[in-house]
Order: sequence, then C-alpha cells, then structure tokens
Amino acid sequence: MTDRTRDALAVFATGALLGVAILVNYAVNRPDTFGLNYRVYHVAAEAALAGRDFYAVTPADSGYHYVYPPAAVLAVLPSALTESWVPGFLAITAVSTAASALAARLLVGYVESLGYAVGRLERVFLFAFLLASASSAPSLGYGQVNHVLALALVAGFVWLARDRETKAGVALAIPAFVKVFPAAVGLWLLRRRAWRAIAAAVGTAASLFGLGLLAFGVDTTRTYVTAALLPQRETADFVGGLAPGKSFVTLRRPLSVLAPNVDPLWYAVGAAALLAPVLAALYYRPRTVTDRHVAVHGTLVATVLAFPSLLLYYAFTAFSLVVLLYDLPAGRGRQLFVAGALLANVSLSYGNLRETLWALPVGPATRRTILDAALPILRLGTPVLWGSLLTLAGCLVYRVESGALSVPAPLRAVFDGD
Repeated sequence: MTDRTRDALAVFATGALLGVAILVNYAVNRPDTFGLNYRVYHVAAEAALAGRDFYAVTPADSGYHYVYPPAAVLAVLPSALTESWVPGFLAITAVSTAASALAARLLVGYVESLGYAVGRLERVFLFAFLLASASSAPSLGYGQVNHVLALALVAGFVWLARDRETKAGVALAIPAFVKVFPAAVGLWLLRRRAWRAIAAAVGTAASLFGLGLLAFGVDTTRTYVTAALLPQRETADFVGGLAPGKSFVTLRRPLSVLAPNVDPLWYAVGAAALLAPVLAALYYRPRTVTDRHVAVHGTLVATVLAFPSLLLYYAFTAFSLVVLLYDLPAGRGRQLFVAGALLANVSLSYGNLRETLWALPVGPATRRTILDAALPILRLGTPVLWGSLLTLAGCLVYRVESGALSVPAPLRAVFDGD
C-alpha cells in the first residue's frame, strides 16, 4: 500500500465513521432531526402550489423558513402532491446518494487521469465519505440539498480542468445561485481567465433568477432578497463574540472572540484580509497541474471560511481535498495537508460536544471537567476550522518546497530540515 493510498483511506474512513456515528446519534437521541430541512421544503412547495407566500410558512415542529431563491422551489413542487413530507424526504435521500456516487465516479476518473491508481477499497470509502462524512451526514439527515450542490462543484472543477468551460460554468453557477456564498469560486475563474465559464455561470444564474421572477412575480422576488437573502449575513450572532454552541466554521469566529466589542462588519473585513494573502500566494504563477489544484483548494476553503458558514459546508471542499490527497508530493506540505484533513473530519462544536456527553454514560463531574477544558478551545475555533487552516498551510509549504515561492533566509532552515 502506497503512502497516498494510506493517507486517502485514513481520511475517507475516519470521516465516514464519524459521520455514521452522527447519524446513529440522531436516530437514538434526536429522531426528530431527520427531515428537519426537508419539512421546510415541503411546506414551501405546498404554499407555492396554492399560490401563497412560501417565505412566510414554516413547519409547525421546527420554526424554520424557506430561504432559497424562488426558482429553486420549482424543484420540490412534486413534494406537495403528497400530504406527508416523508416520501419527499426518502426521494431526496436517494437523490443525495446518487449525487455522491456520481461525484465519487467523477473524482476517481479525474484522479486516475493524473496517473494515480484508485483501488476498490478506496472507491468504497470515498463514496462513503462523500455521502456520510462528519460534514455530510447532517445534510443527509436533515434532507438538505448539499450533496447535489457538492456534486455540482466537483463536476464544475473537473470540467474546468478538462477545458470544458461552458459546462463548468453552468455547474458552478448552481451552488452559487442556491446558496449565494459559493459564488466566491469565481475568483479562480477570474484568475484562470476562464471567460467562457464566467459567461456561462453568469448566464445560468441570471436565467434561473429570471425564471423565478417569471414564475412568482416581483413581490416574491423582493421578499426573497429582503426576508431571506439579507438576513443570512448572520451579523447579529457575532455581536459580543460568537457563542461556543454555534456550529459555524468561519474565520469570523476567532475574530469575534478576540475582539468582541467591534462592529461585526469588521469580522468580515478581517477574515478577508487574513485569507487574501494566502490566496495571492497560491494564485501566484501556477506552473503545474498540482499548482492549480492547491489554488482551487485555497479558493474553496476561503469560500467556506470567509463567510458565516456552518460546519456542514466544509463538504463543499471535496474536489480539491480528494484530489490533493493523491496529487500532493511527499514532503512537509503533504504532511500538514493530511493532518489538517484528518483534523477537519472532527466536525464538532461546543454544543455538539455537550450533547454527545449527555448521551454517553458519563458522570456529571467527568462531563463538567471535559466541557470546562474544551470551552476555551471550541469558543475560539472548531476542529474543522483549524484543520482547514492546516490544509492551507500545507498548500503554502508545498509551493515553497516546489520552488514557486521564496521565503526569508531565517525560515529557509525550517523547509530544509536544518
């Protein structure tokens, strides 16, 4: 077994096992979690079919509202044909499973096109990782659309690498249209000067927006912008420092904890300021295919960390994460990357930890000791955040090791092993 195979299996297997543990926890301790988001889609579809405001309705047992663009509700309209949300939830679970299988197939084909063999066991665990990693499992349980959006990102970057720019632009526009923040992947399209992909992405998003406008009118579109889109900035959550129980992966978390009394707008500015030089370094003169892969990884990780993203959105980094587990050459950069990928599999917040400890046969004193020890660490950042930053560090070190970037002489010894 090669080092690449061992590293990939370690990341895929640990991620999938931790994800299965999350689903088991839901089944045993929180069965009402299943379909949590899909129930929102279901009542929104019912309202849309009846000609009512689908941004105003909410399931009686959750209190959540529909927050996606008007055109997206067309995809779930068939759910309104049945009174129960369960058939639709089963259907979206099947769709998510198929999406993960297709994403795994695309990734295996792309990795093998780079000259690396992907064995049967790796394929099985890769599929399990994409379907039910610790970051993907919540979306699967909730009945979310994130598996489909992750497939769109994988397909988009595979097609972009194969110079099929129009198809890539269409694919990359879908998650950007639905969730908005993935539009930041356009930074790499601009850096690559992929003009046809940019045109296709803009055209696709504009067409979908126009479809919603045509189908539901100006008032509904305005409601989406004012009542659904703008509130997703989540700035109020960061006032006084983000609460440790909140399941956010964003770089704004540590900034809000370290500077709790400033306007939350500055956390966004600070996150961008910290990530910009990293992206600049990864974008600097990409000479090889691997250089392009680390640049894409920087883009995807920055997209997740710059915005108030939930832990489950780490799954959107799947393309570059999987590819680099094979494509990064041996060295300290690879070691950091693999360590970060393993750490990021621990999709845990303080709230998750507290809930897990309550579900385990642990005494009150032990539980309190663990929570007290974990609080200052998880208040500042989650393992997903620190793991993501480690993978970025690995990408930067790789570029130094490859000679693409230079470092000051005092730091040179670190990379030379002196």
